[in-house]
Amino acid sequence: MEGYQEVNEINLIDLMFYCLKRWRWIIAGMVFMAVIAGVYKYQATITDNQFKKEQQAKQDMAEPVEGETEAESEPIVFEDPVSSAAKFAVIGMIGGVCVVCLIFCVSYVMGGKLQDVNNFQRRFGMPLLGVIRKRETKKKLFGFVDRWVCRLEEGPCAKIPRSEQIKIAAVNVQNAVRKDPEKIVKRVMLAGTVANNDVIEICEELAEEAEGVTFSPYRQVVFHAAALKKMEYYDGILFVEKKGESYEKVIRQEIELALDRGVRVLGIIVC
Repeated sequence: MEGYQEVNEINLIDLMFYCLKRWRWIIAGMVFMAVIAGVYKYQATITDNQFKKEQQAKQDMAEPVEGETEAESEPIVFEDPVSSAAKFAVIGMIGGVCVVCLIFCVSYVMGGKLQDVNNFQRRFGMPLLGVIRKRETKKKLFGFVDRWVCRLEEGPCAKIPRSEQIKIAAVNVQNAVRKDPEKIVKRVMLAGTVANNDVIEICEELAEEAEGVTFSPYRQVVFHAAALKKMEYYDGILFVEKKGESYEKVIRQEIELALDRGVRVLGIIVC
C-alpha cells in the first residue's frame, strides 16, 4: 500500500454542513445574545432618559443667562426604550450567530476529529469502503429540519436506505479481500478507536452480509495491548470509525501499527 500523506485541507462545504447540523445551538446563541443586547439597551435608554429629565429640570429652574432667550435653549430629545432595545436585539442576534458559528469553525479545524471523508485515500493511504448513515434512535423536536439538512448534505445518496448502505459496504469489503489473488484473506480483524457499543451493530450486520470471510469482534488496537497482540493472527484488518468522534491522528497511528506487523489493511468504513 502506498504511503499516506497528511493533507491539511478544509472543505468549506463540509464545514458549512457541520454548522448547519448544530442549528439548535445557533438559534439558542442568537436568542441569548438578542435578549442580552435588548435588555442592556433598554436599561441604558431608561437611565439616559432619566438623566435628560434631570438636566431639563435644572434648565427649567435655572435663570436665563444674559443675552440668551428661552427660545434659544436646545431642546432635549428622549429616546424610545422599546425601539432602541429592538434595534440592539437585532444586532445581538447577528452577533450571536457569528459567535456561535465561529466557535464551531474553531472546533471543526482544531478538534482533530474525522469530519470530511472526501479524498480519503489520498489523505490516509487506504480506501474508503463505505459510509453508513447513523440510525435515528429517538425523535427530536423539529427533527424534519435535521432530515432536510441531511438530504442537502448527502444529495442523491440520501435516498439510499441505511440497510442498503451496509450491503454496499459488505460488497466493497469482499472486493477488497479478493483484490489480490496471491494473498488469500480469510480472517479479518475489525478494529477502530470508538466505543464498542457504538459500532457493534454495524459489525454484526457486516459479518452477515459478507460471505467467505470470518470477522473478529470489534477491537480497539490502539488502546488495548491484548487486541494489538491478536492482530498478527489475522490476514487483514478492516477499520470501522465514526465521523465526528474518531480522531485522525489515532487513525493514522492504528494504520502504522498494522503495517509494522505486516497485516494487510483492507480499508475503512465510516459510520
